[in-house]
Amino acid sequence: MMGSQEYLRALKLGDKEYKACVSKGIYPYLPVLDDLVSRVDIETQVPLGLVEIPIKSIVGTYSAGRTTAFARNFMPILEPDSEFSAKWGQLYDSLEEDGLRDPIKAFEFNNRFYVMEGNKRVSVFKYMDAVSIEGTVTRMIPKRSDDPEVKIYYEFMDFYDLTGINYLYMSREGNFRKLLKYTYGLDTKWEKEQEQDFRAFFTFFEKEFAPKAAGKLTITAGDALCVYLSIFGYKEAAEKTQAEIRRDIARLWNEFVNYNSGAEMTLVLNPTPESQKTALVKLLPGASTLKIAFIHDRSAQQSAWTYSHELGRKYVQDALGERIATTAVDRVEDQDADDVFDAAIEAGHKVIFATSPKLMPAAVRAAVKHPEVIILNCSMSLGHKTIRSYYLRNYEAKFILGAIAGAMKDEGNIGYLADYPIHGSTAEINAFAMGVQMTCHDAKVYLEWSTVKDRDPYAAFRENNVTLISGRDMNAKDNTSREFGLYALGKEGRESEHTSLAMPVRHWGKLYAEIIRTILRGAYKNDENVFADQALNYFWGMSSEAVDVIYSRNLPAGPVRLLRSLRAGMRDMDINPLIGPVYAQDGSLKCEDGQVITAKDAVNIDWLAENIIGELPDISQLKEEAVELVSIQGIKSEV
Repeated sequence: MMGSQEYLRALKLGDKEYKACVSKGIYPYLPVLDDLVSRVDIETQVPLGLVEIPIKSIVGTYSAGRTTAFARNFMPILEPDSEFSAKWGQLYDSLEEDGLRDPIKAFEFNNRFYVMEGNKRVSVFKYMDAVSIEGTVTRMIPKRSDDPEVKIYYEFMDFYDLTGINYLYMSREGNFRKLLKYTYGLDTKWEKEQEQDFRAFFTFFEKEFAPKAAGKLTITAGDALCVYLSIFGYKEAAEKTQAEIRRDIARLWNEFVNYNSGAEMTLVLNPTPESQKTALVKLLPGASTLKIAFIHDRSAQQSAWTYSHELGRKYVQDALGERIATTAVDRVEDQDADDVFDAAIEAGHKVIFATSPKLMPAAVRAAVKHPEVIILNCSMSLGHKTIRSYYLRNYEAKFILGAIAGAMKDEGNIGYLADYPIHGSTAEINAFAMGVQMTCHDAKVYLEWSTVKDRDPYAAFRENNVTLISGRDMNAKDNTSREFGLYALGKEGRESEHTSLAMPVRHWGKLYAEIIRTILRGAYKNDENVFADQALNYFWGMSSEAVDVIYSRNLPAGPVRLLRSLRAGMRDMDINPLIGPVYAQDGSLKCEDGQVITAKDAVNIDWLAENIIGELPDISQLKEEAVELVSIQGIKSEV
């Protein structure tokens, strides 16, 4: 029979593992669950019934009785002439001929399995490189705690209840919910066919990712899959061949490395010395014109946001002249964003600015497919290494508007009309409120949202006697409304009688021109070399003249002097508008006296200042047209 010969081969694997563990100072035998749970507060035990157990997830034995018969990899280490070796060999022959007759018994703890009955069966199955083994399983559930491992395990149990999947795991909190979101939804109970389809896809993915990551990355294949699906989406990814997945993993390797290292996004607050350097190899006079596409999610006629970026495009075209050729591309409704990027690249554009966070997923996919093209996306907290993102510190301008509003407050109240609860918007709201507090310490700011369903913000403003409002930053090209910037309401709220006072200006052209000059002088890669594995986000403000505040003739002399003084301090970076003490609505201290909220912390603010009356809406409260953007950039994430 072959069993005795196979035992000798398995014994060599066991001896090798045993010696390797000893040399590294690692316990060389099977971990024992009894020992592990003796240090853990177990809340309950739940029978799961007959379960298909992933062989790779069986890591130990329930009690110490047989642990020294196996090395840590479940390979045998007892002598070849022992009774144990004979039984192991007989079992091998039986399983080879008849397959598994009796399921093992095991305990599951933190999605790892510990054998109560059937250690030899598991040993043989592992030697045979089997994928799974049937077993009757009891789950041991620890009490909830702040331990990250326990938190992840509770997320896994929720995931398991919906999917029945136990063959993947995560090392980061939130990833199980992300995986649900990326596949069939956060609350969808998976059908058997859905699980089978996912299993086939994940098998391909893990086979390609695991060998490449072994010894290099500590994230699991499940973690990496979340990164992968955040870019490609499950519907598209599930239709790919193993060869296509292999190619994608190679192209996305820097994304996995970045996620594995936990490297935070680097905010580049001003043009850096490195970006000012001129490379030896650059575009010289007489070289071909650099073609640049600005891809917009909506037209300038429809969107004030797009209009401001179009002003920036025209500025940079005038500033750099014949060295560049710019094209504006409006994505029409229902047009596939990937097709828009493909067409722009096929037309010969070597630089692409995607001017909306909505375009972020397509921008990343295009960058993965075309590493020869420089692609940037206008968004905050992007966190991708493949492309860079950019945004402006508009909260500096909002602070100045708030200070003006506080200085001009009379018997009425002050209102703030926001649009989307996304990264960056909360910093602007709070900065405005802190500006108000600086010049009128007891004033309240009434916060309303234009994107909340079934609510009239102006009716709420009238109800609360609001007479000064910070509205949208500017209008769309064809919009003649006066309800933008900081303005005083006209009598009885008539728009024709509104008084414009001041408005923030996003001068995208300043940022675009400097980035393009960096590309033209061959220095674009310099910042990437300096900041190594970190994702880069240009986050410029008044110090780089990319943000400003302009005012109308209706603004009195005193507030004008206040505006000029604050603007000068911010341009010199002597004034940070988000300086402590700062308290939230619930009274908690968010920033101590004399300390500042950094730009990096500002973009992730998920609370409102103490003098604000209002709330941050959940995505379920928003109008349909706001859901897509907030699902990508929302400050209150579903996961």
